[in-house]
Amino acid sequence: MSAGSTTEAGHTLQGESSLSLVPTFVVVAVDATGLGIILPLLPFYSQRLGATPFVLGMLISAYAVCQLVAGPVVGMLSDRYGRRKVLLVSQIGTFVGFALLALATNLTLVFLARIIDGLTSGNISVAHAYAAEHSAPSTRKQALGMTSGAIGTGLLLGPALSGFLVHYGDTAPVWAAAALSFISILATVALLPPDHPASEPLYHHRVPQAKVTRAIVGMRHAWRVLGLLIVFFFVNSMFLSQIGLFLSARFSWDGHPFGARELGWVFAYAGFINMVVQGLLITRANRFASDRGIVLLAFACMALGFSGLAIGNSNSLLALFLTLIIVGTMFARSTLTAELSRSTAINRQGMIMGLNQSLMSGANITAPLLSGVLIGHRLFVVWALVMAAIAASGATLAGQLLPFPRAR
Repeated sequence: MSAGSTTEAGHTLQGESSLSLVPTFVVVAVDATGLGIILPLLPFYSQRLGATPFVLGMLISAYAVCQLVAGPVVGMLSDRYGRRKVLLVSQIGTFVGFALLALATNLTLVFLARIIDGLTSGNISVAHAYAAEHSAPSTRKQALGMTSGAIGTGLLLGPALSGFLVHYGDTAPVWAAAALSFISILATVALLPPDHPASEPLYHHRVPQAKVTRAIVGMRHAWRVLGLLIVFFFVNSMFLSQIGLFLSARFSWDGHPFGARELGWVFAYAGFINMVVQGLLITRANRFASDRGIVLLAFACMALGFSGLAIGNSNSLLALFLTLIIVGTMFARSTLTAELSRSTAINRQGMIMGLNQSLMSGANITAPLLSGVLIGHRLFVVWALVMAAIAASGATLAGQLLPFPRAR
């Protein structure tokens, strides 16, 4: 075969790979839209039922505990039985959780709804594994970027819908999220093809558990990346868990404090930036900087943005500092996730992404509690400066743990 034919065949395979991920994009985008509806509403929805900032932190931590327990199980089950089947179970749990949340009349039911959703969570990690498994190593970063772009699309549309629907009652956005979750189940059944039979021998020819354990422990570079992801998850969870109550206490819009509608627009803006970063900036950034440099700069942007929140007192400055935080967050998440995927064999993608989600859940258990204590005592400046210090430590660790780019 000629070089030209080989190149043409490679482009054809890449095109087919991209087309095969379109259903994944649709499923994840619909799922993320439902999640995006809930995010800006949950702090105020829980507060209406009597939750304090610390109780809100407990609510987020309870969900994270369930994710911690379920994460590796979901990942390994998807390795063994296929991504599509496990994704369906996960989506059904999300639907039940949303429906129960809409019917909740007290905090006990809110906790139960989030626990059910947490125990069956795994939509994003399974989707990441599916994308990695159905793409070549050379295009894996773009494939993972595609699923991240789907998340960004959902987080752009969801909060905007939440801000619009909240005028029709507090439960209207939650019922909309439940409806979208049901649609995502139908989309998975109708659009997502069954796992390729070529992957089945990986499930039947088992590697002894001792060898699997040694392989996990021996993944030194993967553990370095996971360490950076823990730092990222911790500071991101501190920020997301209490940003609504922080904005409500410190900023106003048209003469009234920030509420669910204003927070919805903030999340929609974050979703828009996510789409720009994934669609336009992430691949171009790699032409000028290594993954190490991108992660280091991303953490630095987050640290600068959090520091600005401590001193900012106007909506224009708030927009600037939130932009720094959001851009840094998007670059750090996508780059570290792609680096983690490349550090692991293709038949272990579900396991490593499940482990990643469990470590994220571990950070999400403690971070909202710490955040809730600080916001509950109205230590707003301290809250922002603590996050700035953690993000700065992430930049320092990125400089030490990630390898320098190899000379070409």
